Amino acid sequence: MYKRSNIDWIIQRSKIIEVIVGFANAMDEKNWQKLRDYLANEIEIDYSDFRGEPPQLVTAEEYVKQRIDGLAELRTLHISTNHEVTIEANVAYCKSAYCIYRVAPTLEAGQNRLDTVGNYLHQLIRVGQEWRVNAVKQTVVVISGNPQVHGALRNSSSWH
Repeated sequence: MYKRSNIDWIIQRSKIIEVIVGFANAMDEKNWQKLRDYLANEIEIDYSDFRGEPPQLVTAEEYVKQRIDGLAELRTLHISTNHEVTIEANVAYCKSAYCIYRVAPTLEAGQNRLDTVGNYLHQLIRVGQEWRVNAVKQTVVVISGNPQVHGALRNSSSWH
């Protein structure tokens, strides 16, 4: 027999993972409204391992705009797995593994891919009955391909 608190935890865990996976799928679909719906009004972002820029606090609208610019003209596939969820009242954390494939169809074969593999740590806050992402930290374990494929890295000397 399950205690009510255990069932609630399982339900909340499922909702959190649904947000993380939906967040990734929204980028692949280029469904920017769907992406926005998964976000809190402000997001602490740390893509320093990939982009070489310092962590920053951005509005949800700026975050979506950065994704629109960075992923323009790309086909992507974000894979999210190995979800470890921690819930502390109205704040949750989801550590996960990811693989992102990026293909620029206009570039020649051999120069048209940028793939990354690593970990994400998402922080979420409860807004009403829903969970919203309010922090993202990306850690890169493997990077392979042409950095010019990604809009945020084009003409950048910060990529390593």
